[in-house]
Amino acid sequence: MPEQLCPLCQQANLCKAGTTEQNQCWCMQQQFPAELLAKVPDQNSCICSECLKKFNEQTTLFYPA
Repeated sequence: MPEQLCPLCQQANLCKAGTTEQNQCWCMQQQFPAELLAKVPDQNSCICSECLKKFNEQTTLFYPA
């Protein structure tokens, strides 16, 4: 099922959206920057934690806190 794959890297996103456990999913505790969401061609698929981590690391390199 495509919704279970990250639209950026095509790996399993491990998202529980649409299940009875969706409120306990790792993604519910995260903030996804608008710049990252804009890279997603299909808004029906969730970005995986690895892509979120890589994006945040790259952003920190260019815009240190």
